[in-house]
Amino acid sequence: MPSIRVLLQSMTNRLVLLCAIVYFVQSALFHQQLTGLELFSWQSPNFAVWQLLTHMFLHGSVTHLLFNMIALWSFGRVLERVWGNRRFLVFFLVCGVGAAVISMLVDALILGRPFSGYMVGASGAIYGVLVAFALLFPNFKIILLFLPVPIAAKYFVPVLLLIDLTAGFTGFSIFGYNIAHFAHVGGAIVGFVMVQFWLRSSARS
Repeated sequence: MPSIRVLLQSMTNRLVLLCAIVYFVQSALFHQQLTGLELFSWQSPNFAVWQLLTHMFLHGSVTHLLFNMIALWSFGRVLERVWGNRRFLVFFLVCGVGAAVISMLVDALILGRPFSGYMVGASGAIYGVLVAFALLFPNFKIILLFLPVPIAAKYFVPVLLLIDLTAGFTGFSIFGYNIAHFAHVGGAIVGFVMVQFWLRSSARS
């Protein structure tokens, strides 16, 4: 069995562990009260620029944490083996920040409804991870626990994004309420752009 030191050589494992620790500290010390690390609208007096980064390490429930971490661990490890841990970390963080920025811009400039409340979770960054995985391994078959039918990544991810876009514009979501669908889409866009840039840079070199 690998030692803890060996397990923590993986950036994906470190991110999963960090999110888990933050959640349990958040629950134990703050009892789900505000910590100041959540992402508020830039129009809110509670907004701080560091929240663009810190919000992705907080989660609203155990279920929220588990779904995100399972996805991160499942797909992130593969990307980390391709890119190395430093590039993967940069990718994850940039997708998370970009997802938050795009979500706020869409809410304010397109929908005309700057979001109230606050945003937490790594979902935006993880959607970037999903898009990267689909671009690099398009024919890999994905099987979901609640849908035991293998679906190629190149089909699964676009369908997932279409569901998010529909939910974002209509307000009807099969995933539940209080979900930042445009953060998901934003993370996917940032992830797509970054992967395309890296692929073209590698081709030129």
